[in-house]
Amino acid sequence: MAISISASTSVWTRTGTGGPLPPRSEGGRRLSWAEICRRADCQGRWVALQGCRYDEETGKAVEGTLVDTDDDLADLCNRVREAHGCAILFCPG
Repeated sequence: MAISISASTSVWTRTGTGGPLPPRSEGGRRLSWAEICRRADCQGRWVALQGCRYDEETGKAVEGTLVDTDDDLADLCNRVREAHGCAILFCPG
């Protein structure tokens, strides 16, 4: 599931604790979806990806630049609302 963030996007809700933007040590480095899903701070959480690329055949995320993570989808959407072209995906645990 991916949600493109724009000024007209509806806010979806999901229970969770939320929190501030986590520090990113990658320095804007693109990560594969497999790398993102292996990260402990992403597993079972919503992730915001900038420049997300999808597999043409399956439509699944392949890679992107990790921007933010959160347990609460609404909180994450509110924080990345200004980041146009940001995709929000759920990273299974």
